[in-house]
Amino acid sequence: MVDLMSILLIIPLLGCMFALFARKNDVNAFYVTIFTIVSDMAVLLCLLPNVVRIGGDAVNGWTYQWLMPMNVELSFGADVFSMLLLLGVYLALLIGLVGLLPQQRKSKSLLLSTLYFAWCMTGFLTARDMLSFYIFFAGMVPPLVMSVGNFGNVRKMSSLYVFFALCFVGALMLLTATLVIYRFNHGNIGLLEIALIRMPKYAALVVWIGVCAAFLSRIPIWPLHHWFSLVCGGIKNPLVYIIFNLMPLTGIYGFMRFWQLTVPESAEVFLPIMTTFGVLTMLFAAFIGISHKDFLPKLFSYSAVYYLLFLLVIVLLDTKYAQNIAYSLFIFLIVNATLTVSELWSENACAESKCDYRGILAYMPKLSKVFAFFVLVAVGLPISSMFWNNFVLISALFKENFAAGIGVMTAITLIGMGIMFELFMMRSLPENIDSEVWVEDISDKQTAFFMAIVVLLFLSFFDPLWFVF
Repeated sequence: MVDLMSILLIIPLLGCMFALFARKNDVNAFYVTIFTIVSDMAVLLCLLPNVVRIGGDAVNGWTYQWLMPMNVELSFGADVFSMLLLLGVYLALLIGLVGLLPQQRKSKSLLLSTLYFAWCMTGFLTARDMLSFYIFFAGMVPPLVMSVGNFGNVRKMSSLYVFFALCFVGALMLLTATLVIYRFNHGNIGLLEIALIRMPKYAALVVWIGVCAAFLSRIPIWPLHHWFSLVCGGIKNPLVYIIFNLMPLTGIYGFMRFWQLTVPESAEVFLPIMTTFGVLTMLFAAFIGISHKDFLPKLFSYSAVYYLLFLLVIVLLDTKYAQNIAYSLFIFLIVNATLTVSELWSENACAESKCDYRGILAYMPKLSKVFAFFVLVAVGLPISSMFWNNFVLISALFKENFAAGIGVMTAITLIGMGIMFELFMMRSLPENIDSEVWVEDISDKQTAFFMAIVVLLFLSFFDPLWFVF
């Protein structure tokens, strides 16, 4: 366990080193990145059986003595929740890599940013002490901003600067909470031990405000959803879009780890406000998604709706639903990444063939099958474990807060209708078919890759952890 956890953290750094020395305008860095992600997935699959065998509880796998006079010890561990999310992140990044166009695979700076981001996500999701948690939380902002700034085609750079400022302020707020905890604990502390610290009510409130502000800065909730939509609006690189869309996951995971540990009784008065803003943002995003003509804004609205659903479940329900959230998020990350790649492939095919975007999938039968299947999973058909777990979560949400449940179900229904309508339009043949139009479909290797993902989702319908032996 100890060796595997340390290897899991070291592999992305080794991948960065090898990719750094790869030649420019070559695909060596691309293959190094794929090999690094696959290697980390293999290590993760070796770790998961040990975690599941002990009931899914966190296990400290690796500790590092740092700054001994200041009583700082960094520790890393694993549980089913963090391991499933990390596996979903790896698969999403792998799907993004497969979706890159040939010319995009030669961008060494993009691949280096991806590997560094993967390392930060690995450290963040396996951190078991407050300082490590903060370091990796703040550390993933630079590779995100570099990727989006260089390859995201952001229409207004000022929106990217504002988004970076929001992430920076969020990191400062979490740093403030970390320093307050350090002050009253007289040293670093494990995440599970934060509730044991004795501190005045005002200090507990400062910690809660810092933690919540930090994590909300990563989630597309009002008014922050505006800057999220502005930044992602022009992204046409599938890997960059997927990396950007993984940022709200860090806020959701942060709430999962801290909500029950840091919320003082005096702060519970803010819970109805957060619930109201969450539901209203979901409804607003759903209406924007269903009214937009392009698929990518619909996909962003779909992501916002589901991330906010998971946020409401965490703050309103008991922690016994943690594994249901993990199972749903695992499938959600895969489905979202695949739809992103499929959409950008179809747009690129339209640009190259100079044909109409409406009905493009009728010319691409292989991509059409992949796209249709993942849209059906996204809208909630009983094809994967996301259906069962979302059913459990939404049912529990109705029982806890009926009004919030109505709002959540309305938003999910609206955005599902919008995505299904867009699929219908993309598959429908135009009235006047131009027989001279030829559109290049996805390759047999890419089709086989996504068929393997389809099989993974099918098997998860019966047992979300079927791959753990």
